[in-house]
Amino acid sequence: MNYYIKTYSTFFKKSLIAKMEYRKDLFIGILGFFLENLASVLSIYFIIRNIPSLQGWTMYELGLLYGFTMLPIGVDHFFTDELWRVAYFRVKQGDVDRYFLRPAPVLFQIIADKVQLEALGELILGIIMFCVCAANCKINWSFQFVLLLFIAVIFGTLIITSIKIFTTAFAFVIKRSGMITQVFYNFKDYAKYPVTIYPSFIRAIMLFIAPFGLITSMPIQAILFGTYNIPLLMLKIILMTALFLIISIATWNICIKHYESSGS
Repeated sequence: MNYYIKTYSTFFKKSLIAKMEYRKDLFIGILGFFLENLASVLSIYFIIRNIPSLQGWTMYELGLLYGFTMLPIGVDHFFTDELWRVAYFRVKQGDVDRYFLRPAPVLFQIIADKVQLEALGELILGIIMFCVCAANCKINWSFQFVLLLFIAVIFGTLIITSIKIFTTAFAFVIKRSGMITQVFYNFKDYAKYPVTIYPSFIRAIMLFIAPFGLITSMPIQAILFGTYNIPLLMLKIILMTALFLIISIATWNICIKHYESSGS
């Protein structure tokens, strides 16, 4: 364990130094992500500002959900964005060969290789939006509520990462799997709205196949409306995370055994 902590710390520092060498580009990137997400928030605001509620959700409650959704997605974006490059082009270009020559797991090296500091823009906006909307919602905060949100963010991040690991793994067999990753990842946009507004088949996908609704909508519903039993919801999130991690890691290990170097 100490080996992995020290190795990751070395990779992390290297990535930070590389990013900080171009501070203007970094600032523009962070600002870009902030403004991109802000534009999405404003577009939704202008759409719903004249609607009293959406299936019982007020504008601030929808904003609370939207802001919270940015947190696990932003944390995953910060730490594991390199998986996107592997899925889209690094395997096809043969750029991952070096990982197989080092005395460390390939997946660990890929995730540790770079951090995406630009994701701070997404996280900052998510925190601001969550705090502002929470102040305008009638929530009787308790330790149980805080623990639920903490578990939803941490384990939710792991679920999102697991989905990316699972879909990226196929790149080692078919050379490019970015579109597969994108299909699953696009369901994050549905998670910014209450999962209850969707048809049953979309809801099933959001809760069991690409379970963004499980880690965003359901915790916020539990806090706002008392819809779910909180201890059971936390247990469900933890168990779903364990299941997704096991499946994704197993798929990854199978796929990398079938990897054949490619330079085109």
